[in-house]
Amino acid sequence: MSGKLDIEIEQGASFSRLITITDADNNPVDISGDTFAGQVRKHPKQDIIEGAFTFQFHTDGTDGKIVILMDNETTASMTYGKCVYDIEWTKSSGTVVRLLEGAINVTPEVTR
Repeated sequence: MSGKLDIEIEQGASFSRLITITDADNNPVDISGDTFAGQVRKHPKQDIIEGAFTFQFHTDGTDGKIVILMDNETTASMTYGKCVYDIEWTKSSGTVVRLLEGAINVTPEVTR
């Protein structure tokens, strides 16, 4: 079952969020051999991708820490207002898990 997290992204600004993946006992999970993907759309069934997240390990991944990123050029091209997103975690075993999902509020950029 995925986690729910609503976030705000400022149009034209860089975005980053550090998350830690833990097991049922709250111990960090080794994610060093895993990959992540995430997209933002206005509606779940919309074909147009408003933006895509990139990911980097906070250290080497053995501590379960991953940074979710979006650069300022990507956020600048996003339509302001409400969007939805999800992030999928592909484990080294090939298992795909929806890690996070939620709403995004893109606030409009004034300074361009």
